[in-house]
Amino acid sequence: MRLFDSIQTALESLAHNTLRSFLTALGIIIGVASVIVMVALGTGAQEAVQSRFRGLGSNEMTISQRRQFGFGNQGVTSKAITYDEAVGLKDLPQIVSVQASLSSSGTVVRGRETLESTTILGVAADWIATQNPGYVAQGDFFTEIDVEDKTRVVVIGQTVAKQLFPDEDPIGQELRINRVRFEVIGLIKEIDVTDPRVDPNNQVILPIATAINDLFGKDRSVSVRVRVKDEKQIATATEAIKKYFRQAHDTPEDAQDDVEVFSLSSVTQAQSESAQTFALLLIGMAIVSLAVGGIGIMNVMLVSVTERTREIGVRLAIGARQWDIVQQFLIEAVALSLSGGFIGVAVGILVIPILTRYRPDLAAVLTWQSIPQAFGVALIVGTVFGIYPAIRASRLDPMEALRYE
Repeated sequence: MRLFDSIQTALESLAHNTLRSFLTALGIIIGVASVIVMVALGTGAQEAVQSRFRGLGSNEMTISQRRQFGFGNQGVTSKAITYDEAVGLKDLPQIVSVQASLSSSGTVVRGRETLESTTILGVAADWIATQNPGYVAQGDFFTEIDVEDKTRVVVIGQTVAKQLFPDEDPIGQELRINRVRFEVIGLIKEIDVTDPRVDPNNQVILPIATAINDLFGKDRSVSVRVRVKDEKQIATATEAIKKYFRQAHDTPEDAQDDVEVFSLSSVTQAQSESAQTFALLLIGMAIVSLAVGGIGIMNVMLVSVTERTREIGVRLAIGARQWDIVQQFLIEAVALSLSGGFIGVAVGILVIPILTRYRPDLAAVLTWQSIPQAFGVALIVGTVFGIYPAIRASRLDPMEALRYE
């Protein structure tokens, strides 16, 4: 029997039992549609994670003083990171920008008015470039000259202005921090409160050199944020930064690094791996559904073999080879799987936009590579689960098959 004849006979057999064929292929339809949707959800989750952290700055790194512990859980502090050391990081070839800062909580006083738990933030003059346009609503931000000269000037938040300078223009006025007088040169715009426990408008910003000289002292370690040219250079930049501070602090070769370097790229990688694991779990569940569909195909094919025992006996009696019988039933199984796969792909493609429309929080990205993969899986399922019924049909004894009622 020629291959074309086997295909024609198999398709005619399936067409005679349309409803049964559809119900048999339903497991494959659900499984393939699930694979398409699950792969889209997994890919979307990975891209969402990467996009979210990319927006936060995946090419940025933070450097802080390492906190060590001695006997009895007594904290042993490593050498502090000085402002000059932070500025020196700009000389590293991988680094494009450096932001050093110092922060603490303190009390701000003006006359008899007192405001407690105010955030005191010391930064460099170029820190303002990292903020949104219009961050300073009134007055000016301090300059690089103010940082170099350790000028006693501050930029204050709205809460500070309302508490210390009610119904007054704060620009040009004075306030005190730790009994040190500062002139107000700028007023920050109103910042939305996202956490009721923290007031972002209750802050005072001043030149970092002034903060070190007049408030915090030179022994206070600064926090450093650096940006590298490319996130691919994170690893080399990390090594360069550790080497830089080992030299700056004269750290012995056998001693631990006294700075900690943290990058968002490591978090991004961990989150992406978690999303990928979740996607694989979902795909595994879809494959289980395909396997169930394959078992359904095998059961229906076994029933078909039983129903067509006499037909098989006639074909074997008039000269059909065992391979011809195997070929016919195998083609039927594969045809069921592929038709189910085709419908499943269509269903999956239609479900994705519907899912994202009613659940905007779900990120789903259709990858066209998943379509041939789904067809391939359907083909494998049809072949694997169709082999046993096909072989069983081919091994029927012609005489016994002809007597079957």
